[in-house]
Amino acid sequence: MRVGNLIVTLPLSLALVIFVAADGARAQALPSTEQENDISPTGPEAGKALAAELSNLRLEENAKGILKIRGRDHKVTEIPIRAQPVSGEAQWKMVYLASATNDRGAEQLTVVHTTNGPNQYLFARAPSPGAPIGEPKVLTGAQADIPLAGSDFWLADLGFEFYHWPQQIRHKGELRRGRSCFVLESINPNAKPGEYARVVSWIDKESGAPIEAEAYGTDGKLLKQYELGAVQKIDGRYEVKDLKMSNRENATRTTLEFELEQQ
Repeated sequence: MRVGNLIVTLPLSLALVIFVAADGARAQALPSTEQENDISPTGPEAGKALAAELSNLRLEENAKGILKIRGRDHKVTEIPIRAQPVSGEAQWKMVYLASATNDRGAEQLTVVHTTNGPNQYLFARAPSPGAPIGEPKVLTGAQADIPLAGSDFWLADLGFEFYHWPQQIRHKGELRRGRSCFVLESINPNAKPGEYARVVSWIDKESGAPIEAEAYGTDGKLLKQYELGAVQKIDGRYEVKDLKMSNRENATRTTLEFELEQQ
């Protein structure tokens, strides 16, 4: 499936590969009675299976856009960004390049995804505007809980790191924003203060896209809230209007507006 226009306001997380749920394959794979009556399986095993599907979603084409970062003072900073997928079978990559601004250097993130394996994050930052990007550092897991280009997007969000956590619980489906959704609770048993301890995702049954997610800290308080804009099926493909991520702790928000590049 191809994704048309994208607009994102981050957390999770979440990252761009979110936008390539395969033509509603998950919804099509379920009998209609299961979707209507919500007789789909629940519990840890069902949760692990659903998390594995979500962690394998990927962007199919190059995209360009703008990070719009709204600070606590409501001032908005705009940073051009590009995303490029590098295909592979057992391993594939997503490369994000955030341009330099007047007061910060450019940054590059490469998320290395491995089927049934942990993510790896290669992160490099220029020390100042106009300076070249340095050698990338290799980060894993919680080491990637740092912002990309000063935004509310953590590097780990762009790799859907929480879908790789060992504890995944699928709950009974429910309506969210007027859509019939699967509900997945991801639990981090080793979370430290300032990190996500639990993430709840609502996955649209028709498109297979996570349309909303909430990330909670070790104290049980909501840290970030992610929201995917309207998902519409146009000419047999799903197009995303926007993605939003709000940082409740810092009272900030990032919107990532993307569109696919013409081939």
